[in-house]
Amino acid sequence: MLPAHPVASEHFLLRRIYLGTKVDIADGFSGNINYDFANASFDAAYIEWKQSDALMIDAGFRKAPFAYEEVTSSGSLKAIERSPITRYFDEPNNGRRLGAASYRTGLFASGSQDGWFYMVALTNPERNEYMGDSTSGPTVDGNTGVGSYSNSTNNNLAYYGWGGYAGKVSDLTYKVGVEAGYLPDQGGPGTSIGVGNNLSIYGAYGDATWQDFNLQGEYMRASDGNAVTVRGTVRSAHPDGFWIQPSYYIIPKVLEGLVRYTEVNSDNRGVALSDGIRGATSGGTMNKMNEWYVGGNWYIEGNDVKLQFGYIHGQGKGALAPTSATGVVATGTAVKASTDGIRTQVQVNF
Repeated sequence: MLPAHPVASEHFLLRRIYLGTKVDIADGFSGNINYDFANASFDAAYIEWKQSDALMIDAGFRKAPFAYEEVTSSGSLKAIERSPITRYFDEPNNGRRLGAASYRTGLFASGSQDGWFYMVALTNPERNEYMGDSTSGPTVDGNTGVGSYSNSTNNNLAYYGWGGYAGKVSDLTYKVGVEAGYLPDQGGPGTSIGVGNNLSIYGAYGDATWQDFNLQGEYMRASDGNAVTVRGTVRSAHPDGFWIQPSYYIIPKVLEGLVRYTEVNSDNRGVALSDGIRGATSGGTMNKMNEWYVGGNWYIEGNDVKLQFGYIHGQGKGALAPTSATGVVATGTAVKASTDGIRTQVQVNF
């Protein structure tokens, strides 16, 4: 039984301590590596061949082209943390989250021309940014390091792609795009991957700026094969959700205010507050959650030196459907929980 009022957490931490380098080799080839010492994980490690702006091929380790907020550099995020729906789709599978995108090892092709842009990828299906291999180094929710070998749970390659258009009309600049991914054998109930169930993900996003006002948002949906049992029937789950984030420069290029709202619907796969809000207690497994983030950014030297601050209110709600035909509510699920927090962050890039 979870406590009704868990102990509040007050904590300092260092995150995203990156050290990276990029080296131009010859004839369009370059190397890029970035490592996060705070998380003992890689952020990028790949060789790139650039034929032109319309065609670049990367081989190695980087983020898959899915989830606009996820592929945005953490140093450029307006909110301190990524939204709960982004985390639900991208972070490692813990029996509720999907672990369907973010860091992957494979081949990536991308380019842009006349406002149009694209990226496609053929990758390993598992997220694996940590050090080590299948026998050593840290693991997170069962995912081992970038040196891991394939096995019965991850022996099929995953496919990703996105594309869109970026343009400008008078004072309005905008970017719109669609995205999709297919992960064979990575779907199913809980963490039971590698047993013949497939996982598909889809999304659409937009980013528009008019003078001092910016609006960003994204919708994501998944098809998770044979993921849940509802009233005695095994069926697929279709988790989905969205985030939307308006922001405005109170003092142009110096002081910015923003609001972000997020919804997550697990379609009975389950979601806890801790799945979507970093540092939050679980609150129990529920069917849905939402979050409000209200904050501001003080740009001392652009994104290179800035102070961020924000208030978070998250709520989980809705009991999971019963697994048995005669049940009233799924065993062990909660009905409602909420969390509140205040966060600040100082960022220095050099």
